[in-house]
Amino acid sequence: MWIFIGVFFSLNAQNATDQLYLTNGETIAVKVKKVEPNTITYFYFGEDLENVVEKDDVIKIVFKSGRVQKFSGASITAAETKNADYEYPPMKANQGAILPFEFIFEGEPSPEEGREAQEYYYRDLKRKPERNTIAYQDPEITWKRLRKAGINDASQIKNYDMDEISKIVGAGTLVNSKIVVSYRSTVSNSTGSSTVRVDKKNKVKGYSSEYSTSRDEFETMVYFKIYDKNGNKVMDEKRRPFMTAGRTDYILTLSYFSKRTPFYQKKR
Repeated sequence: MWIFIGVFFSLNAQNATDQLYLTNGETIAVKVKKVEPNTITYFYFGEDLENVVEKDDVIKIVFKSGRVQKFSGASITAAETKNADYEYPPMKANQGAILPFEFIFEGEPSPEEGREAQEYYYRDLKRKPERNTIAYQDPEITWKRLRKAGINDASQIKNYDMDEISKIVGAGTLVNSKIVVSYRSTVSNSTGSSTVRVDKKNKVKGYSSEYSTSRDEFETMVYFKIYDKNGNKVMDEKRRPFMTAGRTDYILTLSYFSKRTPFYQKKR
C-alpha cells in the first residue's frame, strides 16, 4: 500500500514538471522560467540557481500543462538535409561568402526579411570594395550552392559545422548574422490649426484643421559572426541600433559591423 502511494506521488511529481528535450538526446525535468529569442532559462526543482541553455540546443519543451513548443530546425540533423551527391566547389581562401541571415520577427521566422538583410549587407560592402582585403561572392551563388547541398533555409545552417559550410559555398571566410525584432509600441501625434478670416462685408469665417500621425516602434538585436575556413570564430558581436526604433533599422547596425571586421581598411 505504502509502495503504491509512493509511486503515485512520484509519478505526479514528474508530470508536474516541464520537460526539455535537448539535441544531444537528453531529456531533463525542470521548471522553465522564460523563453527568450536565443536562450531558455530554467530551474531544477528544489534549487534556486538559474540555468541557461541555448535555444539551438533544444528540440522542444513539453510544459506541465501539456503544451508543446518546438524550435525551428532544431530537430533536423545534417544527415537529413544534406544531399549525398553534392560536389564541393573549388575553395577560394581569399573570398568571403555572406550566408543567409536568419530573421526572427515576434518569435517567428521571416525568411524574406532575412534575404533582404543579406542583400543589403552585400550591397553595402560593394559600395567600396577596395576597403576590404577579401572579395565577397554574390549571394545568389551562395544560395545556389547551399540549395544543392540540401540547405534551403537559414535556420538549417546551424545543423552543420562551419568548416563544412565553408567547403559547400567554396569560400574561406563566412559572414553569418541573426536579427531579432519585436514590436514595442505605437506612438501617435496630432497637430491642429485654426484660421479666422474677415471678408469685405465684415463677415467672419473660421477654419480649422487637424493632422495626426502614428508610427510603430520596435526592439532590435543584431547578432553578427565571422568564421574562417576551419570554422574558427574571427568575430562575434551583438548590438542594438543606436537611438532608433524602426523595423528596418538593423541596416544601421549591419553597416556599423561591416566597417569593423578584420578585413576592412579605414581610409588613411
